[in-house]
Amino acid sequence: MKEEIKVDGICLRSVEYGENDRIITLLTDKSGKVSVRARGISSPKSRLRQATIPFAFGEYILVENGDFYTLKNFDYHDAFTSVSDDLTRYFSACAALEIADKLTEERVQVGGELARLLRLLMTLCYDKGGISDFLRYFLDMLSIAGYAVSMGSMKLGDEPKYFVFDLEGGGFSTTVSHNPYAVKMTSNSMRLLASFISGEDVEGEKGSYVEIFALLSQYVKLKTGRNLKALFELSDLLRNG
Repeated sequence: MKEEIKVDGICLRSVEYGENDRIITLLTDKSGKVSVRARGISSPKSRLRQATIPFAFGEYILVENGDFYTLKNFDYHDAFTSVSDDLTRYFSACAALEIADKLTEERVQVGGELARLLRLLMTLCYDKGGISDFLRYFLDMLSIAGYAVSMGSMKLGDEPKYFVFDLEGGGFSTTVSHNPYAVKMTSNSMRLLASFISGEDVEGEKGSYVEIFALLSQYVKLKTGRNLKALFELSDLLRNG
């Protein structure tokens, strides 16, 4: 008899598989990120269809089948639908799902990822959280994944000729010469990011967030080889909004 497991989880991603099935990516409390096959979901009568929609959060009952799981049952808790009432919060939430997906490895339980994601989604949905909450979440997830962003060789209050971030080292640098991974930053963006690194949650201008997100996208790409497409969409919204 195949073993069943019961987990709390949220659907990060859902793709069609064959004519009637879907492969969903879940972030769970007990097993980390897992891939799950949901059978017969294309049928309008499927009672499990709701479980395969991104943002679906609930209790999933899974059956292990080799390298993947099969969805057996789902008990709905929330879908965070009110996040779509505001475009900035909605695209922040979409980017958060993608970050959770691309900064975690399959079946590796580090701890805290699901709780952090749920906390952000609840803040965005029910407490009218904003872009600063998303940036804090992003930096926390980088730290959990082993790519913590630091002040590097700089200290708050330093006023160098250029504000530089070292993509390879993951921190600020006092020099740009002979470093192919050095990225210059405007002073406003540097100070905003430095405040978050130091544990302060402050509000900044939209342009500063756009510059920080572009920087962190490059950093994630260098460290993991993965693109954060939803983050580009969020940046476009901030840039043109």
